[in-house]
Amino acid sequence: MQASEIVKSAIRLDNDVNGNPRYYIPVFMFTDASGNFYRPAHCRKYTGKAFGAGWVFQSYALENDIRESIKESV
Repeated sequence: MQASEIVKSAIRLDNDVNGNPRYYIPVFMFTDASGNFYRPAHCRKYTGKAFGAGWVFQSYALENDIRESIKESV
């Protein structure tokens, strides 16, 4: 999946304690060629209850960071 498609599904979360923006992305957005889920680089596991399983990116340039994490993870 391409970074631009993943960014469209991102949900803005509250900023962290230092004021940095955070985004929730569902886990199913990151699958490999065989359909298995994988953890992208530079993210944390979402532990809240408002959404399902997913990843949290802390980023000022979300699309660029997702593009780089896909490149590193694959």
